Amino acid sequence: MEEGDRQRSRTRPRNDREAAERRYMAELGKRVRLAREHRGMTQKEAAKAAGIATDMISRLENGRYQSPGLRTLVRIADGLGSTVSELLPDISGEPQASTAEQSQRARLIALAHRAEPVDLELIVEIASVIVNR
Repeated sequence: MEEGDRQRSRTRPRNDREAAERRYMAELGKRVRLAREHRGMTQKEAAKAAGIATDMISRLENGRYQSPGLRTLVRIADGLGSTVSELLPDISGEPQASTAEQSQRARLIALAHRAEPVDLELIVEIASVIVNR
């Protein structure tokens, strides 16, 4: 194997990993935007609720914020009435839900966050009946 071939084979995994990370961050940004929009919030309102700078939300949603820390993600999720796990893309290899399905799930989650405990119990019962039919 020539030196150039060896160098290319060493850089390919890193380039593949970086491309995968960029795709992941773009998907994270889409999920943050979707959650924010479904709650009827502007970027400024979401940033204020999260206690972070508005440009951080903007950069994350637009794929220009490449390494938000856990503390930032927790704050964003809390500000959106969500959880970090709901915002993070699934990397299990399972097919991703359609945008319409993600939208419906986000709406349901937003409603559940606003529901009173007694109403939440009723929502769970209704959902169980529908899912198990």
